[in-house]
Amino acid sequence: MAIDAETKAFLDLTDGDIAAWAQDRAAAVGLTLPEATLPAVHENLALLRTQTALFIAALGDQAAEPPAAAFEP
Repeated sequence: MAIDAETKAFLDLTDGDIAAWAQDRAAAVGLTLPEATLPAVHENLALLRTQTALFIAALGDQAAEPPAAAFEP
């Protein structure tokens, strides 16, 4: 499955890169992340990165399979 450049860049982040990426991304959309929320934000982004990788891998596996029959009640 082909993914866009932003998703690829997100998936390529290391745990150490997430903090800087979060700050840059927040600034790009005009947000200020409160200091007290940063650890949870970074943890959630790391989890999201892992989930995204799993989702894309699963879609890649399904792309090789024939499409399922359409549901007909």
